[in-house]
Amino acid sequence: MIEYKDLAYLIETTHNCTICGDVSDLVVDHDHKTNKIRGMLCNRCNQGLGQFKDDPELLEYARIYLLTSSGDAEADLYIEKYGDEFVCEETSNV
Repeated sequence: MIEYKDLAYLIETTHNCTICGDVSDLVVDHDHKTNKIRGMLCNRCNQGLGQFKDDPELLEYARIYLLTSSGDAEADLYIEKYGDEFVCEETSNV
């Protein structure tokens, strides 16, 4: 468990969200299984991690989904390396 002085130092010295860099509404992020403090995040990123159940694999699938559905060039690199198992089919606008 983190000591109070270490937590106070973290809060005092962290001015941006560790994920997106936002400066507003920072909160202390922690692992819900271990209660270990991971860092400071904005509310949006903290809640986003929770929505993905703090699961890195689920977050990676979401990343792949966004890349492949948008035609991002990084998606081509991913497909070349890992195959196209998670590639989203293009949909047409009706």
